[in-house]
Amino acid sequence: MRRTGAAVVCSVLAAAGVLLGVWWAPFAFGFAFGVIQPRARIALPVGAAIGLVGWLFPLAAMDTRSGLGPAAESLSAILGFGHQAAIPVILTLLVGTLLGLTGAWLGSAGWTILQPVISRKRDSVSADGATASSR
Repeated sequence: MRRTGAAVVCSVLAAAGVLLGVWWAPFAFGFAFGVIQPRARIALPVGAAIGLVGWLFPLAAMDTRSGLGPAAESLSAILGFGHQAAIPVILTLLVGTLLGLTGAWLGSAGWTILQPVISRKRDSVSADGATASSR
């Protein structure tokens, strides 16, 4: 339950960050989730979902507020795809997904690297507070 709550909170905060103009917010909250959940098997798909949701809701909000159609069609024409407005939107969602995925990967990998160092320090201190070198 804790992981689900953390994923929802990270997704909402990433979407709020993107709405406020912090386009890299899915990376930061994907990283935070990767640190909270060091198992890459769980952290990577959830991080990708955080990135997707982090960009999906702001794009939907901008579409309902002012419409993305003309701007997306113009961008698509500049990219050489004709007037297919879906392509820039899909590419934007892909970038958001990759931001969340790489953030979760970095957080999970960093925690995995640091975990053995933390465990060794914890195991080297006995219950009475003596370290291995003072025994």
